[in-house]
Amino acid sequence: MEMASDLAIGVGALVVGFLMIWFGKPNKAGESPRLLRLGFMQMIYPAVVLMFVVTGTAELLKALY
Repeated sequence: MEMASDLAIGVGALVVGFLMIWFGKPNKAGESPRLLRLGFMQMIYPAVVLMFVVTGTAELLKALY
């Protein structure tokens, strides 16, 4: 049961992290998304993305070993 919950949390966190990366890309004109135009979000957003990717990876490794 614990392995299934770790696996679900890991996959969910990785999906959220990679979706945040995909939605944070600039458009074809080179403009950042509206959310990232705020000054404080340029500092917070990369840390949150990294947190989700690392948490997802750690949970998947924990579930598999």
